[in-house]
Amino acid sequence: MKYKQASLVSTAFFTAALVAGCALPPLQDSETEQESRTSGSHLQVNCSTNMTPEHRVELDAIDSMMNASENYAALARLEALSFQTQHHWLRWAQLLAKVEQLDYSEEVYQQIAETCDSARAYHGLGVVYVKGGKIEEGLKALGMAKAKEPASADMRNDFGVVLMQGGFFGQAAFELRTAYELSGKKETVGRNMIAAYYLHGGDDSVAKLQRELGLSNDAVSAGIKFSERFSGGV
Repeated sequence: MKYKQASLVSTAFFTAALVAGCALPPLQDSETEQESRTSGSHLQVNCSTNMTPEHRVELDAIDSMMNASENYAALARLEALSFQTQHHWLRWAQLLAKVEQLDYSEEVYQQIAETCDSARAYHGLGVVYVKGGKIEEGLKALGMAKAKEPASADMRNDFGVVLMQGGFFGQAAFELRTAYELSGKKETVGRNMIAAYYLHGGDDSVAKLQRELGLSNDAVSAGIKFSERFSGGV
């Protein structure tokens, strides 16, 4: 599917959660793997998603630091470890983006995606593309992620939001309604869905959606307000 870039809106609200992938044998030489982690290098990505208790402790500690917004320290701690699972590589790419090293993060996500053909890697790559203003590339990567994990509410939600950014309001409405139902009717996903319906069909479309899903007036108001972040709608 060919996407054309439309006007870019703020992506401060746009986030991603990254885990999963395919299996490859573990690396034997951790020092060589660590030495490969330089920009422009061919990374020795490990696609295994099997985690030992030690791996879980390592990544739980990193996640705790990220939750506390200590992203620079989390990156330093992570880089001291041996990346023995795909989860380690994905955390690294995610943290690079959080510390504003978008080009390097994009490079890492690309290599993980190419090596592991992982939905989570394509998802993260799409998010980084969008943060860098590359809407068309972001849509392609997020579309790949959604195709690989069609029942992921997060992936469909992120894909739908970027479709709105690109001006594809009808397709965004479909993706976001699917995400809303998959998410167990999560409030923020509902807000995004209402915005897409409003941009695609105006008040009549939203009124029909409200009747079908039993949405509250407050939820509808929040969704219409959110639609103001996007241009080119009704």
